[in-house]
Amino acid sequence: MAKSSFTHASYYYGMPDMYMQMGYFPFPSQRASEAAASNVLVPYAMSMSMQCSYYLGQTEKLDMSSGTQGYTALVNPVRSNMQLYINDWYVSNFSDRPVEMQLWFGQASAVTGAKTSTHITSGFVQPSPCPASQGQIVYSSSGSSPLADGVIASTRILPPMTTISAEKNGRWILAPGTAMSFLFPQAERQAGQVLSAIGWWEQPLFR
Repeated sequence: MAKSSFTHASYYYGMPDMYMQMGYFPFPSQRASEAAASNVLVPYAMSMSMQCSYYLGQTEKLDMSSGTQGYTALVNPVRSNMQLYINDWYVSNFSDRPVEMQLWFGQASAVTGAKTSTHITSGFVQPSPCPASQGQIVYSSSGSSPLADGVIASTRILPPMTTISAEKNGRWILAPGTAMSFLFPQAERQAGQVLSAIGWWEQPLFR
């Protein structure tokens, strides 16, 4: 005797599974599952980028020869009326020897005689461009003395032909008139090259 089609797995009390998938159940006590939460977590840096407040940029390659000190700095001008929140940074060593790097924080007025990088862009790329950043990336490879009016907070060793990086997620903040710098102190070394890149967002000092 042939089995009834109503006992087939694709039916439930004579009702096709497709109706159950549409949320229809044969008994009032059976409820469709609740709708999934529609909340989406947006990273704060992404939120700043959508508001045209996130920027990133890099220096040219710095030629590092014996007897010279080079540096890269993110400078917040004294009249910017902005606070700069460091999101991430990258430093690349293109030489075949290790290079010492010191992380310096101090007064923007101490960073003098440097070139200003033109390689800065908003993180939000659109036909109508975002306003230019208040923060400036500057660099120099002709210095012979360390920066004054600041403190060296950390020292790293850059391995040969390597890029090191760190994500700060806004934990480092530059107020107007201050700067953060990567120093490459004097050392007995053959000519080499280093390059730095920084990402940050900006928010008004008074809101």
